[in-house]
Amino acid sequence: MTGTGGTVRTQPRTPAPPTPGAVHTLAGPSATTGTGGAPHTQPRTPAPPTPGGGVVRTEFRTRSAEEAGRFLGDAYGLSLRLRAAADGPEYSLLRTDAGAFAGGAVSLPAHMEFTTHEVTALTVVTMSAGLFERSAAGVDERFTAGDVLLVRPGGRPCFARHTETRCTTVNLSAALLTEAAATADPRHPGLPRFLRSIPSDARLTGLWTRTQDFVAETLASGLTSDLVLGQAGRLLAATALTVFPNTATAGGPSPDGTRDASPGTLRRAIAFIDANAHTDISLADIAAAVYVTPRALQYAFRGQAETTPLTYLRRVRLAHAHADLEAADPGAGATVAAIATRWGFAHQGRFAAAYRRMYGTSPGATLRG
Repeated sequence: MTGTGGTVRTQPRTPAPPTPGAVHTLAGPSATTGTGGAPHTQPRTPAPPTPGGGVVRTEFRTRSAEEAGRFLGDAYGLSLRLRAAADGPEYSLLRTDAGAFAGGAVSLPAHMEFTTHEVTALTVVTMSAGLFERSAAGVDERFTAGDVLLVRPGGRPCFARHTETRCTTVNLSAALLTEAAATADPRHPGLPRFLRSIPSDARLTGLWTRTQDFVAETLASGLTSDLVLGQAGRLLAATALTVFPNTATAGGPSPDGTRDASPGTLRRAIAFIDANAHTDISLADIAAAVYVTPRALQYAFRGQAETTPLTYLRRVRLAHAHADLEAADPGAGATVAAIATRWGFAHQGRFAAAYRRMYGTSPGATLRG
């Protein structure tokens, strides 16, 4: 395929496993490239990062509105039919794919109209500039800077218009949402259905943006591991269920689960956590391993250990990090950041504070011996 910018190379649909923090710069037909390289487009179905492979960052730029529409449709699971669009300004998408979730920064600097016939992925959109208008089933919506909204799977066909829009996006996988729903209320297993496209309370908009920014900072640090990415994905999914009305949280409080909150439950859970702290385990995983609900597990820890399952898990991982710091050789290249990340601590300041509270010294002092 060729365009005004030269030859366009399309990557294979199943690329080689990414390296940690890899960045793929992808250009549309009329984009320019740096010295020594021709532009190329993103594969239509990028392979997810392999375990331990970190995140994949993709940058796409084009001056072709039609090309931008096709690319955005693929990236966000949309079936788009463009109505009117003007070439000229540069459209861009910077996407960070962490497997179970992905973040994006989108710029649609001109005027773009399209009809959406099918949505296959859940996307949370945070507007930072411009105007997004949407009409579906007789309901007209307008979103401007500061608004947060959902693009929900399924739903009815809608007409949408972007005018000089800049926004950030988060895609959440069905697996993450299903796990979060089971943790929130075991009475509603399976993939939750979102009932509205805007937060249930305007005050919750800030909760979402703070959570999104926190995860974005984590990914931008370049210090990621399976544990860090797993925790980040579950945080985003749990926050989405808190912010947007859905079937998993619409039924009120779940049963207390005190019947299963026995000393035996606590012992089995502690044994499971101790044996699996090096893996990406969640509250739902721990509960399933000891054959109780997440709520019963929480009652067992609160009632008998005066803590929570995830707080205990963090303490175990902190102890492993402490042991690794004591055993490591800084002269051989060992660093506090690498050890902290290995055990799921993405933010070094918070790790250092927790470490000092537990051990009365800094991680760096322990590493230096």
